[in-house]
Amino acid sequence: MLIALYIRDLAGIRNATPALYDTPQTPLLSPLNPPVKPRAADEISRAEFAELCQEWHQWWRRIVTRYDLDGSPAESESPEPGLLGQPHFSAYSSSPSLQRLIRAHYGAATDWAHERRREYNSLSREHVAAGRRQVVESLVEERSMETGPTSEITLNMIELPLAERRAWLVGERTVILSQELVHDERLLRSYLEPMIRFIG
Repeated sequence: MLIALYIRDLAGIRNATPALYDTPQTPLLSPLNPPVKPRAADEISRAEFAELCQEWHQWWRRIVTRYDLDGSPAESESPEPGLLGQPHFSAYSSSPSLQRLIRAHYGAATDWAHERRREYNSLSREHVAAGRRQVVESLVEERSMETGPTSEITLNMIELPLAERRAWLVGERTVILSQELVHDERLLRSYLEPMIRFIG
């Protein structure tokens, strides 16, 4: 997901006709933080850019579907096994504009993603020590008590370095939230409570 969002911001895809792509199935996530400058936007023609937007959104839907089906993949499996097809990125042969962009910027994208993972590992330990994740556990517990002991709530939560402090329901049971959101217990609860009710 980090690499996909890096490519999105690098090419300026997020700013392109947002109304077409902000749907309940794939809501428009805020920009990354730290920001990725849209340097690749100048490399792409207008026709290729329209094609790239469509190809990227198809890729993003495949990623979200995978999380919905399998949950969060193990760290050793990242990034997106079978979706890259290195070294020629043959998995993208049906998405030529996206394939060219990934080939040109894969090194920078992976370096950026590894740095964000290192930051997240440190942040995650901080959240656990401060007991910030208990809000999520209590919300799931409250919902389970309402629906009865036989019901099971499966929730995939993915924390990402996003600029806006909020959460997005991106699939049937997958929630993406800004890493900073857990610092605000009241705001975290206000976003997650209706999502957990919808999922469970």
